[in-house]
Amino acid sequence: MTATNELRSLIAKKGITQGDVARKLGISSQSFSYKLNNKVEFKASEIEALCVLLCITDKDAIFFAK
Repeated sequence: MTATNELRSLIAKKGITQGDVARKLGISSQSFSYKLNNKVEFKASEIEALCVLLCITDKDAIFFAK
């Protein structure tokens, strides 16, 4: 399960919008919203891209939260 609040916080700290992130991932804003809200899981390639984009060092804490 994705730690939604933490991921949103990281996006805001970078000064970009969720739409910007979706475009960088090559998905629609709606698809990103579903993934962010744990309706659909992120693909491994999307997790890696988000880690680079948002400088995430502990992906397990964000993308595999309990």
